[in-house]
Amino acid sequence: MSGTVYRGPLAGLATATINGVSWNVVGECQYQAAGLQNETLKGQSAVEGFSTMPVQGFVQMTLRDRRDANPLDFQGASNLTIVVQQANGKIITVDDGWQVGNINVNTQEGTFELKVESASVVVDTVS
Repeated sequence: MSGTVYRGPLAGLATATINGVSWNVVGECQYQAAGLQNETLKGQSAVEGFSTMPVQGFVQMTLRDRRDANPLDFQGASNLTIVVQQANGKIITVDDGWQVGNINVNTQEGTFELKVESASVVVDTVS
C-alpha cells in the first residue's frame, strides 16, 4: 500500500467486449478470478488439515439486447474472450471461456444475463 487514498472513481462505470465486440453493461457485473480453493479436511477425532483444488473463475453480467446481434448466439458458446474495464481501473480478462446456464432475454427491459467461466480469469489494475 502506498499510504495514499485513491480519489478517482471507485464504482459505477463498466464496459465489456466479447471477442472484440463492445456490449453495453446495464446491470451488475460480477467476477471471480480463477485460482485455488482450500477445503478443510476433518476426521472424526480432529481437524486434519486442508486440501487445495483449482477453481474456475467467472464473469457474470447483465447486458443490453440489441438489433445487430442475437444474445442467444452465446448459448453454449466456447472459446470466448471477455474484457471488462471498471471505473476504478481494474481490468478483468477471461481467456478461452465458455458460457454456462441458460440465457433468458427480458423483453420489457431489453436485457439478458451472461455468465462465462474459464480456467483463466485474471484481474489487473491500470493506474
